[in-house]
Amino acid sequence: MTPLRRVDEGGETRRVAARWLREFLLEDWTLKLLALFITFGLWMVVTGQRAPATIRLRGVQLEFLLPAGTEITDEPRDGFKVDVTLEGRRGDLDELNARSLVAKADISQLRPGDRVARLNDRNVQMEVPAGVRIVRIEPPNVPLRIEQSVERELEVEARFEGSTPEGFEVVGVQVVPPRVRVRGPESHVNAMERAQTEQIALEGQRETLTLPQVAIDVHDREVTPVEQVVGVRVEIAETTARRTLPNVVVRPAAGTGAQARPGAASITVEGPRSAVERLRAEEVALVVEQSGDGTTSLRLALPPGFEGRVTLVSTSPAAFEIIR
Repeated sequence: MTPLRRVDEGGETRRVAARWLREFLLEDWTLKLLALFITFGLWMVVTGQRAPATIRLRGVQLEFLLPAGTEITDEPRDGFKVDVTLEGRRGDLDELNARSLVAKADISQLRPGDRVARLNDRNVQMEVPAGVRIVRIEPPNVPLRIEQSVERELEVEARFEGSTPEGFEVVGVQVVPPRVRVRGPESHVNAMERAQTEQIALEGQRETLTLPQVAIDVHDREVTPVEQVVGVRVEIAETTARRTLPNVVVRPAAGTGAQARPGAASITVEGPRSAVERLRAEEVALVVEQSGDGTTSLRLALPPGFEGRVTLVSTSPAAFEIIR
């Protein structure tokens, strides 16, 4: 009986195996096929990411490592740019873009003058993932002018925009310090005659301006001011005017008991326009003072508010005498 049981057990095992194989192959075959495709796709993606590839990045910013104490002149306004071809794993290359990369070329062996920088994978470095290498740089040669960097002291000129209101004017400008140092390529620095400030607005200003920090504005972008700001004082005052007043009383100093001859004169006075235009001849007197040696001097007797503002320029007649 025992041998027959063993034969039956073997047949049962084969039937179970056949049923499992039939279920595996025939049941839910669409899901199994989808899983197979997904697995195959993932394998292709992973394999593709690891496969070697190349990429060309256009407009990569180019910087130069220069000899000590030198600068590049006439650099393009947006800087030097090159196209760089890189080789490496596809996954690493896909993460790179030209805007985030800088190519740094070592030209420290070049001397000042008109030179040509040759660019290749030996003297150009970029911060890229390990395993990514530079294959080609275009253009491979860049003409440069390298100059010594120098410093020079220049006088500062204050610049203005607009104008003061009618009847007012700038009567004085003081800059502290009056001179500043600038730094840049030798030919550019030597071509400068003076440094200038940023523009100072005068529109509507009737009083003196005191500005403790006014920026130095150098129009040559190759030149940099070492001292960035200065102090500026702009003295603003009323426009000066002259006016002739006729028939002004002439008198001796008070308390002398004498008379002046002639007793009237035309006088020319000077001062702020608003004060000079308000002054009336009947409000003014020309005082003749006589010293111990007989010489005479003249002074103006002015109404309140005009003292120290209006001054005597000339008289007609020019000489007077005291009669006792």
